[in-house]
Amino acid sequence: MNIFTDLFLLQRIDNLIRTRATGTPIQLAERLGISERKLYRLMGDFRDQGFPIAYDKQADTYYYSELVKIEFSILVGQENLMTIRGGEKKFDIFSGLTDFGREWPDFCNAS
Repeated sequence: MNIFTDLFLLQRIDNLIRTRATGTPIQLAERLGISERKLYRLMGDFRDQGFPIAYDKQADTYYYSELVKIEFSILVGQENLMTIRGGEKKFDIFSGLTDFGREWPDFCNAS
């Protein structure tokens, strides 16, 4: 896996845990397209890193036992060309770029 695949997997797991929609470990592993063993390793790694992940046996779902905030920032180049925070891409920084003498918003709307 590459770093982006890993980050998006973490974001997806975080969202499912946050919304208490993981289902059983077998269901979650199938949903994520990974083995059940890899899922258990990931959950163990998350817990080792301090994530307060618990499992509700009655509801068959993972959940956070404390408030958790996950935020990612990826900086490309010298001038922060792209920022990803919690998986949400922010492209507003491209608004000042020009291409072939046109402003970026005009270029996007060109027919």
